[in-house]
Amino acid sequence: MNKKILFPFIALCLIWGSTWYFIKISLNAGVPPFYGVGLRFFFSGLLFLVYIYYKKLDIPFSKQAIKLYLSFGLLNFSLSYGMTYWATQYIFSSISSILWGLFPLFTSLMAHFMIKDDPNERLNKNKISALFAGLCGVVIMSLNQEIDLASQSFSAILVLISVIIIAAYPSVLYKKYSDEVGPYQMNAVCQILTGFVMLGASYIFVEDTSAIIWNNELILATLYLIVFGGFISWGIYFWLYQYLNVTQVTYVAIFPPIVAIFMGWVFLGEILSTKEIIGTLFILGSSVLIYRK
Repeated sequence: MNKKILFPFIALCLIWGSTWYFIKISLNAGVPPFYGVGLRFFFSGLLFLVYIYYKKLDIPFSKQAIKLYLSFGLLNFSLSYGMTYWATQYIFSSISSILWGLFPLFTSLMAHFMIKDDPNERLNKNKISALFAGLCGVVIMSLNQEIDLASQSFSAILVLISVIIIAAYPSVLYKKYSDEVGPYQMNAVCQILTGFVMLGASYIFVEDTSAIIWNNELILATLYLIVFGGFISWGIYFWLYQYLNVTQVTYVAIFPPIVAIFMGWVFLGEILSTKEIIGTLFILGSSVLIYRK
């Protein structure tokens, strides 16, 4: 991976790894999950609109472009993020991030069958070895987490795994037709659509926004999620599709658990266990394989 791609990729890993901490701050401050998702992506989508206007870019509305907007906006942004926020109410944010480490496994399998004419998207020894090593790392790290199978936390985990599988489809679909819509237009339409959908869902399900405590911590967390977690990170994510295959792009989901656990160790005084260290080594080793030609 050359420097042009490496530094944005590292930035994306760091941002997404830290967003789990700010999501938990938001939820703990009383922000309902659907309202939080809607607020985050509506305003980050507006930032993309401003950027598009500044760059004088056109927003395509062909039949295929609309299909991409709807699939990614509804399945990835709205459904997967809505359910991720909901699930993170009942489980640790580190568990949520660890489960999202399974994302490249599902995208690789779908890309193998959905983009058959591109040899870069086919499963090979390196990809299979990398995915297996990364999965082992995720499993080892998860062994350090306490999960009560009889509680609502287990149901939250099952829901989260389901939406992660669903979210893989629009990612592969966008890679297949990425020449139809640019990264910034894709973000603008999908995120504003998500804003309307999730704020509407919040109203329909009568989420209580009166309990929100808008202190300085929550305001800063919300701004971070909008600017870094919505605008900058997703701008980088779709931009990477121009240079990497879908497995390599979505492999970014493997690294946030490392960042989340590291932040807990540095800022919260949490103990870094042997399992987490071993799991981290597996994941870092797998990254060598996934980008190897």
